Amino acid sequence: MLFWQAPSFSDYPDFFRYHHREAGRVTVEWDSAESILFAYGYDPVTVAGTGITMWEFGAELTLRTGQEIDAWMKSDPARPVMHFSPIRQWMNDPNGLCKIGEDWHLFYQLHPASTEWGPMHWGHATSTDLFNWTHLPVFLHPEQNLWRLGATGGAFSGNAFKDRDGERMFFYTERLPAYDLFKGYREIQKLARLGQTALHPIGSETVIATRPVDDGVEHDFRDPKVWWDETTGAYRMVLGAALHGDPAVLLYGSDKLTDWTYLGPIYRAPTHYRENGARAVECPDFFSLDGKWVMVMGFVGYTEPSTGRHNLLFAQVGDFVDDTFVPDTEELQVLDFGTDFYAMQSFRADGRQIAMAWLFNWEDRKPPGSPYSGEMSLPRELRLDAAGRLLMQPVRELEATWELEPLAIAGDGGYRLEDAPFDLRLTGDLDQTTIVAAEGKDVTFEIVVSHGSVAIRLPHDNGKISYRAQYVSATDLRIVHDRGIIEVFVDNGAICGTRRTYQSVAPDRITVESQAQVTLFERRAVQQPRSVGAAA
Repeated sequence: MLFWQAPSFSDYPDFFRYHHREAGRVTVEWDSAESILFAYGYDPVTVAGTGITMWEFGAELTLRTGQEIDAWMKSDPARPVMHFSPIRQWMNDPNGLCKIGEDWHLFYQLHPASTEWGPMHWGHATSTDLFNWTHLPVFLHPEQNLWRLGATGGAFSGNAFKDRDGERMFFYTERLPAYDLFKGYREIQKLARLGQTALHPIGSETVIATRPVDDGVEHDFRDPKVWWDETTGAYRMVLGAALHGDPAVLLYGSDKLTDWTYLGPIYRAPTHYRENGARAVECPDFFSLDGKWVMVMGFVGYTEPSTGRHNLLFAQVGDFVDDTFVPDTEELQVLDFGTDFYAMQSFRADGRQIAMAWLFNWEDRKPPGSPYSGEMSLPRELRLDAAGRLLMQPVRELEATWELEPLAIAGDGGYRLEDAPFDLRLTGDLDQTTIVAAEGKDVTFEIVVSHGSVAIRLPHDNGKISYRAQYVSATDLRIVHDRGIIEVFVDNGAICGTRRTYQSVAPDRITVESQAQVTLFERRAVQQPRSVGAAA
């Protein structure tokens, strides 16, 4: 028996690691379970397949691994079942999305000490199908103990990258200790390389330490996206920032990944956005797709005057020539009219461009008492249509992991629902369509299509914000609902709307008034064996 003792803990959150290097028993004793905010263990040899073991302290120590964690998460009636969420604590942006071997890797912004935002870490999970996830150890920690400093910051967002030699690495932003959320902080760009496994980086180094202050970049300078550019024969990186207060995307170049040169801005927003609160571009994504280049940007702080929507996510399609982005049109495509779809990150795998986003937009907070906060969107596949619009639809893996069970209309003209995700599809004339989902007498959501627009309304909406999008011509509408998450896809995914409600998450009835053909399915999980994930 071996006993390791911590006589007392600090007054601020702290991180401790104990490595038991020999076979044997470990005695664990504790005085105050409330002092332990997040705890897990794992065997480095088997964790890629089994995942971590969560430790829950109470009158006794409860250990959960693999399917036990899955069952515990599914026992929460308010937790969505098709959408990824962390086991515990706070989660926001998806990071480092990639596929290694047969495993999909999802990294994400994590605050392990609270269900509220705080010092940022990278959580990590893997899947063989994009829907059933194995939870792995925390991948990145802040370079300093920000809790002790009373500061925020840490390992902010970034992307996965595989260089020309096949080496896997991650670029990300480190926000150095910050004491104001809106000004005065410093952000640097770092590179973390993988060792023999994908569990932890073997180290990280700073690759961009200074921002281009001569261009008016003050403090927002983050969220790198790196790629190898065939045309220039060099590496390229985009970063989100602001130039003299205007949201902007900056371009950097490098021949060897560790020494980067500022090449200038490749996008600067018109003054309209700054004048309406936009502080900077966050989580820029830049990639080639169907012979064009696509820019995706989140405008943090922006409030659209006509609708009241804020922090919108935009896309622009064009050409990338001589390190210059030439958009096909100056008009920005709003990627989600519901706005609870933010910080989207995409990556290339299996010949497809796959994307996920954070389902949260600060408008509505998760009620207290939940063990976690934050979910990801359904994984979506991206493509362009003939009009140059970016389309988004759920990935085909959804059909393989969640089978469809058709529902028949009830005698009273509505559909009866069980506590299961549902998938509603309309084809044909959508005009004058009304869809209402309810739990008992309480409305869960309402969707109205009328005179060339589609709108979502939730029970708590007070009319100050209009969640609405216009369309020219559309003959298809799809709604995927999962315990309070509503994802809407119109016109082959050219128009998407995502909302999150916490008030009514299990509708038992849905009525549809429409001239279109209506098909409603409940989705049932396909039982699949737990996979053994690859470690590298």
